[in-house]
Amino acid sequence: MYNEDEELFIKTFSGVLKNIHHLCNRSKSRVWGNNGWQKAVVCIVSDGRTKIHPRVLQVLGLMGVYQDGINQGSVNGKPVTAHIYEFSTQKYVDSDFKVHSIKEKNMDPIQILFCLKEKNAKKLNSHRWFFNAFAPLLNPNVCVLLDVGTKPSGTSIYHLWKAFDRDPNLGGACGEICVELGRGWKNLLNPLIAAQNFEY
Repeated sequence: MYNEDEELFIKTFSGVLKNIHHLCNRSKSRVWGNNGWQKAVVCIVSDGRTKIHPRVLQVLGLMGVYQDGINQGSVNGKPVTAHIYEFSTQKYVDSDFKVHSIKEKNMDPIQILFCLKEKNAKKLNSHRWFFNAFAPLLNPNVCVLLDVGTKPSGTSIYHLWKAFDRDPNLGGACGEICVELGRGWKNLLNPLIAAQNFEY
């Protein structure tokens, strides 16, 4: 994540939330089921403390993931590289910026690991943070990378996971990309969206 606003962040996060809920509803699965949320970690890596959109920090704070005012650029004279927060949230923020309990919306808890890098070091550095710092500790079987603004459909993460579960020799997979067409396909009136729809 770089400087995307809270609307894009919430769009992506709500898609991930629905996917985790789908995993937890797979009651006949040998892997997932009721406590499936305990087997999934949402790792958010943000590229630069001064670059992140302040409203995204507010959203993360409302969910209990982020605490404002404790970040420092240095500790005991040594520069800080990143600020790391971890929380299993029972709340989420909807597109109207309203906080909901997961129980009130019949959802599941989400384990979140939030890494706020002190300096902007670009996207590949963020990937390195995930794969070199967090993946060895989490030891995941499957990693799904999403850009903020991408909204996974309700079962897409399950289908990506299932491809790896079926074939242990599979090294990578990519989901299908679709453009949001809007109600009555009105977004196709925008030439850029129309071109993307044709391309994808």
